[in-house]
Amino acid sequence: MNPSLLTAGSAGDTEGRLARTYAHLLTLWTSGVRDYHSLLSAYLLAHSIFVAVIGLFVSQHPMARVLSIVIALLSVFGILLCLQMAIVLGRFSAQNSLWEWHLRGLEGLPAWPDRKLLSGLRWLRERHEPWSEPGNEPPVFRPAWAFRTHRQWWAHRAVSFPLFFGSVYGLFLVWSLAQAVGPGLP
Repeated sequence: MNPSLLTAGSAGDTEGRLARTYAHLLTLWTSGVRDYHSLLSAYLLAHSIFVAVIGLFVSQHPMARVLSIVIALLSVFGILLCLQMAIVLGRFSAQNSLWEWHLRGLEGLPAWPDRKLLSGLRWLRERHEPWSEPGNEPPVFRPAWAFRTHRQWWAHRAVSFPLFFGSVYGLFLVWSLAQAVGPGLP
């Protein structure tokens, strides 16, 4: 954020622009977080349905070669859906990080009059130390283990969920191809 854009004019005007810019960025950030979680839920539902349908086909006995090919095709579509999930959730995550970065930039300006909420959140995530505010009850906030693992690559949902479902689809794909080319199927 270019501070000169926010500090031109009178002091009251500057505070008003600063507050409006912060409010707009905060709205973008919170709606981005909401949209990320809504999209994640939709992807999890779609993957659950795909896996359930594939599981239903796998449970059919006797297994026909056509059914193995259908399972292979569904598995390929599932893998493509995992790739799309990783790309879209990664983009939403990066966009939310950008809004958070702009918000922390505003909070770091000397003219910032209010609490530094996102700067404090980042401090908790990076330092893992208790936050003390005597006016709150309890006066000390201790970060949970989730703060320590939140930024690990394996804990990031845009990575871990596509890897999990992709491996499930990969196993179904290998199994169905082995069934389709194996002896004994009509």
